[in-house]
Amino acid sequence: MNFQFSFPSLPETLQFIPNQLIQLAINLPDETISTPNVDLILAAIEQGHADKISHLDWVYCIHAKAQWDQQNIGRCRKTSAAIWKVAISNSWLQHQLLWRLALYHSGQKEQILAHSLAESFDIFANSKLVNNLLSVQIILALRNQQPGRELAIISCNQFVNQTELLNLIQKKLPIWIPLFSNFVEEISPYFTTINSPKQQEIRWLLSCLDEMSDTQQIKAVDYLLTNVSKNITSNYYLVVDWLRNKYRQGENWYKLSEPARQRLREWIGGINYSDFQKLVSLILNRLPLQNFEANRLRSRSKFWANYSNRFERLRILLPKTSQLAISYQIQGDVDLLEDDGSDPTEVCIFDFGEWFVVEFFRGRGSEIRLFPNNSRNQQILFGESTLSVKQIRFLGGEKHDHVYLWQIFSRTWLANHGILPNPNTESSGNPTAFQLQDRANRLEPWRREIEYLERDARLYMNKQH
Repeated sequence: MNFQFSFPSLPETLQFIPNQLIQLAINLPDETISTPNVDLILAAIEQGHADKISHLDWVYCIHAKAQWDQQNIGRCRKTSAAIWKVAISNSWLQHQLLWRLALYHSGQKEQILAHSLAESFDIFANSKLVNNLLSVQIILALRNQQPGRELAIISCNQFVNQTELLNLIQKKLPIWIPLFSNFVEEISPYFTTINSPKQQEIRWLLSCLDEMSDTQQIKAVDYLLTNVSKNITSNYYLVVDWLRNKYRQGENWYKLSEPARQRLREWIGGINYSDFQKLVSLILNRLPLQNFEANRLRSRSKFWANYSNRFERLRILLPKTSQLAISYQIQGDVDLLEDDGSDPTEVCIFDFGEWFVVEFFRGRGSEIRLFPNNSRNQQILFGESTLSVKQIRFLGGEKHDHVYLWQIFSRTWLANHGILPNPNTESSGNPTAFQLQDRANRLEPWRREIEYLERDARLYMNKQH
């Protein structure tokens, strides 16, 4: 069986002659297409014609310079220096060279830039016209033996965290290279070397900590706590407040090493005690006190110094007259003590963890009160916007005197409730029988006075409700 196949007929091909294109080509002038040549480019630089070199020629020159150097060893350093000199006034060339130099120092070496160009960078970096450029400072950091530390210093000097620093240079340098992501590990080590850090440096540190990953932050905080001097200054108030909020409670607390946890307790206590000590000093210097009142305040400041590492929080309550005289000079939690007719006194509320201690500075009674840390007491003592002396006394709690030998007995009283002084704190000697009798004689009038004041507080608070 035979099959016959028919093929579709194709249209006849038309013959087009591009007459106009031919005519255009005939009229073009003769041109010789030149390929880039390193020798010609370098000759142009030497002759002062660097402005005639095209971007394409520059790209080729930078790319081919390493191979050219191998064949011209005697001229490689001099010609590279000449290229950097041109870059001082040529921003486009600057960008090309600095970008590649950053990659060079990240480990790409000869693949990206000739060694002679990398070595000649100082010619450019030492020029007063460009040495203040952030890109130049960063390149100098990258080639340092401790690039991470140098980048941390730049970050601090600019008062920017890692993200902000990368935003500043993202169009100028290749921000993906590892060194730019690793320098956060040097933030805390560098900060600990700063003597008396200023507020801007403190805020820079906290900004850096806030943007770290959980793992990075734990490591940085642990280093910070265990390497900053124990005798911290009031400049650290913001740091301590940040640490207290982030690490004193919850799971982060247990992620810190034991030395770091102990140091954080000391920091918090130290800052709080410094506020207490400053308050006492201001009262002594600013308010018209009688001698016996001034002596009482000094003895209390000395006593609580033995517990300076134990204060978790401190709230200061001031009567109107004291607030006008001193409150603006204290950084901590300072509020107005409502006038309820009680004798004028300043009040400090110490948070010792499981217990709150209330210290009355002056006036009749002038006692120490101890309250368990429960939600009710926490809300009233640290949550109420205003408190009065009678409101605090109305809460009750356990109380202790400030009469003769009170320091010895207060220490035992606090210890019985688990509130211990700082390590290595010396205890007072044992009192004699005569001293004990003298104390007992003075203690009875104080008890009667406290009973009267508590009665008065109950009457006052019942009337308020």
